[in-house]
Amino acid sequence: MNFLRLLTIGARKDPIRTLADLIAAVSGCAAFLAQGAGYSYIRARSGLMGPRLMQDAGFGANMERCKWEGFAAIAGDLVLIVETELRPFGAVPAAVWRHAYRAALALQEVPEYRAGTGWDDRIAEFDQHLEAHLAQPARGIEALCEHGAAVLIDCAPVTEEIRALDRSMVINNVKFRCIEQVQQLRQRADWPALMASVTMVADESFRDEAGDG
Repeated sequence: MNFLRLLTIGARKDPIRTLADLIAAVSGCAAFLAQGAGYSYIRARSGLMGPRLMQDAGFGANMERCKWEGFAAIAGDLVLIVETELRPFGAVPAAVWRHAYRAALALQEVPEYRAGTGWDDRIAEFDQHLEAHLAQPARGIEALCEHGAAVLIDCAPVTEEIRALDRSMVINNVKFRCIEQVQQLRQRADWPALMASVTMVADESFRDEAGDG
């Protein structure tokens, strides 16, 4: 992830009218949230030791893992949130959301520690979450973004004792950041145009799977 580029994501106002626009927005917002929340937590927890810790190769590698695992989980949460936002406009095949998640991951480079395996486990996890999500009534953002927040704290380079103490605080912080990003996505989204784009893609690319979601 390019941090300087990520700094501009939260201020973007370009409209979201197509599925491609949505995929790019989900990928960018997930990277922005994971990096911002992860580093702000470690800075707050480590205090004056933060800069020195960041120079340690082992700690840096663990921080990278935290950031990337958070990105993959938060991207899935954002896809489910957008699915919920689009429900009033009509049904969308599950295959579209599976495609959107995979495409959002593909817009970022695969981290070195996942070379050879890619995101297969996270993709399988998302597919399970999607199936369960589609079978439920619409849920709020706080419920839908809890998974990504939990992954971020679970992967944070801290001791289990500190993790247990900080868990609720970190999850609530990530939820707050996610709500802010979703509010911005709502402002950018042209929902009728996005629904038309999603429907066209579904008709053209996922015709055979139109009945599964």
